[in-house]
Amino acid sequence: MPKRVAEEAVVNARNTARPAAGRLFGICAAGWLIPGCGHLLLGRRWRALILFAAILIMFLFGLAMKGDFFWNSSDSYLQKLGWLSVWCVGAPRWVAAFFGYSGGDPFFVSADYGTAFLVAAGMLNVLTILDAYDIAMERKQ
Repeated sequence: MPKRVAEEAVVNARNTARPAAGRLFGICAAGWLIPGCGHLLLGRRWRALILFAAILIMFLFGLAMKGDFFWNSSDSYLQKLGWLSVWCVGAPRWVAAFFGYSGGDPFFVSADYGTAFLVAAGMLNVLTILDAYDIAMERKQ
């Protein structure tokens, strides 16, 4: 009997320590829109700055190497995953499209490497969002 009471106390303590769903959504959405912003909202300035710089530099390298944006109209699962990963970068993708970058030149020497940089920047931003979520849930310090 005392063991059950102790287990219920632990479960209740975990449920009361969780932040509100709206705050979690805001942290994740801000982290998606601006890379590293979720960490900034959690008070982790240096980590936010490092992640922002790393993701933005990778994205800019991808643009400089004339990497190609994936399009969703393909039937290939790899093409759809590439499309999703480029959109996971957030606002930098929109800014690049606003300034007229519609995709790279497939005949450029480093275009494949540029595409890999664009995809890697998106995937790194997904990991950044998940890291901010874990910190907000107090699973990680």
